[in-house]
Amino acid sequence: MTYRDYSAKVDVKEVSKRYGDLEVLTDVTFEAAGGEFVVIVGPSGCGKTTLLKIVAGLETASSGFILINGEPPNPKSQNIGFVFQEESLFPWRTVEGNVKFGLEVKKMPTENKVEEMIELVGLKGFEYYYPHQISGGMRKRVALARSLAVDPSLLLMDEPFGELDAQTRWIIHKELWSIHEKLKKTTVFVTHNVEEAVYLADRVVVLTKRPGTVKRIMPIRLQRPRNKLGEQFIKYREMIIELLREEVPSI
Repeated sequence: MTYRDYSAKVDVKEVSKRYGDLEVLTDVTFEAAGGEFVVIVGPSGCGKTTLLKIVAGLETASSGFILINGEPPNPKSQNIGFVFQEESLFPWRTVEGNVKFGLEVKKMPTENKVEEMIELVGLKGFEYYYPHQISGGMRKRVALARSLAVDPSLLLMDEPFGELDAQTRWIIHKELWSIHEKLKKTTVFVTHNVEEAVYLADRVVVLTKRPGTVKRIMPIRLQRPRNKLGEQFIKYREMIIELLREEVPSI
């Protein structure tokens, strides 16, 4: 497989977002270096998904700015992959057809790329299955393969594994990190699952309750592969949970 040898640098500077009188985000600032895996966590309703959509250029900030490789977000001119909470697969398309869709929209060649992506996410042999014929975990893999097929320099993921059972999520975590190690795509990943954040992240951005702002940015200095039962892993997890409990005591 051949991929472009660069990943985007993302700069988020003092981003705020309001809907009328409702302030959702206020002065959010962080960055993601090329090839870095940054995870955003925070209480429910703190604006995590809204922030990700602003980074993608799907929504605009009320103030502040975002730069992707020095340019404002523009989904038409920049190659950004987005994996949503729902897989949003086309039920009338096979696995192969769904993975091919982004390439077709961008008028990019599909030869070999679809096959490569299906193999990368572990779905070789399921090319001609339809979404209703495969498991939830497999549908998540299809959604990931579709986003990666266009060879994005930035991959955005919005709580993609929240619906999965614990065992399937654990398997997907290992597979996602293996893919990240191969492709080195800059990734900004939103989750409410602290264990997921510690396992995947180079750095975790912890947001406050609404209006969300950055409470702390925590580098995760653990060797990979990471042991979720390891002492240092548990310490990181508990530190982040405590930061969230300061915002919402019932967490």
